[in-house]
Amino acid sequence: MGKLPMVYAREGSVGFNEFIGKTLKSLAKDVRNAMPADFVALVLGGGYGRGDGACVLREGKESLYNDFDLFLIVEKNMAVPPDVIAVTKKYEHMLNIEVDIGKPLTVNDIKHLPLQLMYQDLLQAHVVLLGDEKILTENAPSYLLEPIPQVDALRLLLNRGSGLLQAIREAQALTLDPAHQMPDPDFIRRNREKCTLSFGDSLLIQAGNYVPPLHERLKRVKGIKPTIGFQNLGELKGLYEEAVTFKLRPDSLPFQQNTLEDLRLIAGYWVSVLLYVESKRTGKSWASASAYADDSFIRENEQHTHKKIPRNLVKNFKRGKVSLRYPREQLYRQLAGLLDNVQVSNPKWNREAEAFLSLWKIYN
Repeated sequence: MGKLPMVYAREGSVGFNEFIGKTLKSLAKDVRNAMPADFVALVLGGGYGRGDGACVLREGKESLYNDFDLFLIVEKNMAVPPDVIAVTKKYEHMLNIEVDIGKPLTVNDIKHLPLQLMYQDLLQAHVVLLGDEKILTENAPSYLLEPIPQVDALRLLLNRGSGLLQAIREAQALTLDPAHQMPDPDFIRRNREKCTLSFGDSLLIQAGNYVPPLHERLKRVKGIKPTIGFQNLGELKGLYEEAVTFKLRPDSLPFQQNTLEDLRLIAGYWVSVLLYVESKRTGKSWASASAYADDSFIRENEQHTHKKIPRNLVKNFKRGKVSLRYPREQLYRQLAGLLDNVQVSNPKWNREAEAFLSLWKIYN
């Protein structure tokens, strides 16, 4: 029996998945040729690495939709070489998607990866495009197989809530000027669906029940019992299932430019999920998002060890502030206030949103 074809996009045809495989094989060879001295491996993560990448029809042809999330494994510490960046730009132009390579990882880096959602997803669901197929599984720390810390639900909500905030501002811009050019036509809808996907994922993380495969997460979200005490559970399950459908096949849902009213509703759900998972994590409770924002407790204790205090001081000093706290602490509190009381017509709210997003781009 022949080897089963690799699945990168669950909703794509066999031919489409074969096209993705051939493209990635060519890309990996080009990356290796661009840096023959230090190359160890190239790994595909993200949606396509999990087999959950999106497939869309463009002019009747199956096409890529998500970014390629690549992890470059190297011999020594370095930035992404310029020749490798040139390779990614070439493929971005060919494929009309982003080809993202973060800071390269050494084998020693892999051995000390932190227990975070991104790296657990990567370890449990990835494709080695070129190099040792066991580069991650044989070198990643065993604790990456343990349940994700509950604080990762907070980090996920910060990331996806920031995308929702951007979608809200784009929707307001369209309201003021129907000819406003968005970053891309799907920007609002995509960020809305990513945000609603984070609702169910956050509940799974909080319960120690998160797994990378999307179809398994959907099953687990559907199985959450009302006894958990989350008031909007039924609505959340419906939103989650819609988001899964959008993630796998965005064009299977009717195109809609989500209104400000709809996005305000999603922001309300975001606040409800935030307060729920944070109350379970901390044992505290808050009557409102404003109360949560006003509470000055430290959200990420691991960013405030004695060894990291000097780093925090330096980062705040560069921002013109004197504080021992990691700057992301400010973001958690600010976003709760911004999404709890969306006031797109208020200049003060818009200034605060702009300042928040500027800081979030650095510390997300």
